[in-house]
Amino acid sequence: MASVSNAEAKRVTERSEDAKDALASKICIALGLMMTSVTMCVPTRAPMVLSIKKGDAAATAKAMGLMSTMAAVIELVINPVLGKLSDEHGRKPFMTFTPLVSAFLHTLVAAMPGNLAMQFVDRMISGSMIFGFMAPLNASLADLFAKNPQKLGAMMAKAGSLMGAGAALGPFIGAKLGGARSFFISALAFVGTSFYVQTLMEETLTEDRKKAFKWSDINPLLFLKLYNKKTLAWLSSSSALASFGDYVNVYDINNLFMIKVLGYGQSQIGTFATLVGVTQILGGQISSKLIKATSLKLATVFGNIWWAVGMLMMGSARTTPQAFAALLIWTLGHQRATGTNSYVQKYAAKEDMGRAEIIAAQGNLSAYLKVLAPLLYSNLFALGTSNGHNMPGLPYFLISALTVLSQLAFLKAAPED
Repeated sequence: MASVSNAEAKRVTERSEDAKDALASKICIALGLMMTSVTMCVPTRAPMVLSIKKGDAAATAKAMGLMSTMAAVIELVINPVLGKLSDEHGRKPFMTFTPLVSAFLHTLVAAMPGNLAMQFVDRMISGSMIFGFMAPLNASLADLFAKNPQKLGAMMAKAGSLMGAGAALGPFIGAKLGGARSFFISALAFVGTSFYVQTLMEETLTEDRKKAFKWSDINPLLFLKLYNKKTLAWLSSSSALASFGDYVNVYDINNLFMIKVLGYGQSQIGTFATLVGVTQILGGQISSKLIKATSLKLATVFGNIWWAVGMLMMGSARTTPQAFAALLIWTLGHQRATGTNSYVQKYAAKEDMGRAEIIAAQGNLSAYLKVLAPLLYSNLFALGTSNGHNMPGLPYFLISALTVLSQLAFLKAAPED
């Protein structure tokens, strides 16, 4: 992979604040494009698998939970490698090739829509590629703003808003296209994302901040580096607990909940997923302004409280108005971990960890949780909807409780600005 040239490294070092903000905006747009590509298949994969499983919702939940779990297992292997390589070779190469991997796999699904094995392969590998793109992207923002946690937090919230834009547009397009066509157009969108990164984005990793790749540093327990110091350990635990409610962990259960409880079809699932993206846009804007006006700490408390309440509301929903009330509450909680992750960058950098290495270590930890979360949610959903049980909201109740624990861990960390 090509290294950053000396001339480009000098331009990175000498960037003004306005230039950094402009480049950060391009990075945020890249995230929006990536999420548009990813989420086109959100409203269509579950119905496709449900059809393959001949309408058995419980069997579908277990199958999709296993897909997500296997994606997390793959992440355990590739997260540390990609993180360390990104700290040596730069961010752009990895933000360029990961969408192309997903494009290839989505094309195969479009060609074989009724093949469950192909659905598994695509979900497992393309799911891990989401992190392969997100890690260097977040590292790019850290390259620019890590010395100012509050500015980094505000910019991460802005990125969350653009991520929401992609998460709104993708399902809308996917629901209109349906089935195999949504996967094919998603593949084209992945190619477009790669082209945008390669042609319009500048590298953010400077020569003086590169860290040589060493295979001896690669291990499936990379996250243990985040537990060398007390404050960093509590912050990392807070971030990990918050990740149980991340959209990539819950959207399969969201879709099955809609089908089983509300009787939604593909079009209605697409509408709900689109509105989730809209709430992410608004949530990012609200969080960014809140961080700038107050502090990362207050924004974290605010986000965790509303996310816990929103999950309780969703788990209790039995009608469309109740589900949409929960969705409205989610608006205020999407960016709940932004402050925590900004502090993790600050404290982990003191331990001589590279920016992408820090994110890879966090991803390494969350990957273990992703192995557990989808299987846990799918089995809780199956338990709550089979053998005469009527408690489909069990996964949401668990997420609410874990969000409360995340806030308690953040308070225990007591980070300093």
